[in-house]
Amino acid sequence: MHEFLGYGASPRRLHGTDLLQYRVKDTRVRMPHLPLTCADGQQLPYESAAFDLVLQYPVFSSVLSSDIKATMAREMLPVLRPHGMIIWYDFWLNPTTPNTTGVRSAEIRRLFPGCSYTFRRITLAPPITRRLVHRSWMACFLLESLKLLNTHYLVAIRPDR
Repeated sequence: MHEFLGYGASPRRLHGTDLLQYRVKDTRVRMPHLPLTCADGQQLPYESAAFDLVLQYPVFSSVLSSDIKATMAREMLPVLRPHGMIIWYDFWLNPTTPNTTGVRSAEIRRLFPGCSYTFRRITLAPPITRRLVHRSWMACFLLESLKLLNTHYLVAIRPDR
């Protein structure tokens, strides 16, 4: 949320939800003026049509149950205003972390039926970046631009209403 404040977002228009209470407490210490909730993504504490934009940053790849993922996706759609959008940023491939599973484009489409999607493969594989970045930012930039070794999807999801 700190990044969005840096981009000029109004604090009163930002809301944050995290499953882990300690993360909510830590964020409240640093940004006490922001509305934060501790909640499970299966039951979001927001009214219908509350937001123009809903962001999902590596969450779904950490949920191993298909049923829970589907419930979370169903919770995200109603909180969007008409013409709102979900921004998805998550792994589609993560071979090095056993407690996560990549979410491929077909699964994203199944999770959000009746929507339009714009997919971008971004983020050079973190293990490669960690090894290379100290030697050459330019090499990281060039490899990322090839898309071949990119491990995340950035997806704009718009309900067809």
